[in-house]
Amino acid sequence: MNEQELMTAFEMLPDWDDRFKMIEDLGSKMPALPDEARTETHRIKDCNTKAWLIAHLDDHDPPRLVFQADAETSMVRGLMALMLLPFRDKTPEDVLQTDPYEMFGQIGIDEALSPTRRAGMAALMFRIRELALEHMPARA
Repeated sequence: MNEQELMTAFEMLPDWDDRFKMIEDLGSKMPALPDEARTETHRIKDCNTKAWLIAHLDDHDPPRLVFQADAETSMVRGLMALMLLPFRDKTPEDVLQTDPYEMFGQIGIDEALSPTRRAGMAALMFRIRELALEHMPARA
């Protein structure tokens, strides 16, 4: 699913109960991280549910950052999949310049989440930026 498909789906769904079901479905389809990636190093801090995020560069020119996420529940996995959409197929530099709240504001998810889920969302956004910085190309 890309950002436009998400926007279209959200417009077609009448309420947040249906939207959260769709988000949970996204999470249930997300591949699980291998056990060796489920470490404290990769864990999203300040997230009530245990959740992990890793990243690597692909072999494109220029290399793009590929994120992989997992969590203990399909709802949190789904929220992570949703929140990673604005960063898909981007270089580390582009990730750092991306404002995900532009998309989130359009769909109104910030208002639909509980304070603890918003804190988890902020922690995920912080970790995304950390990983982008870690994967920046070395400058000569």
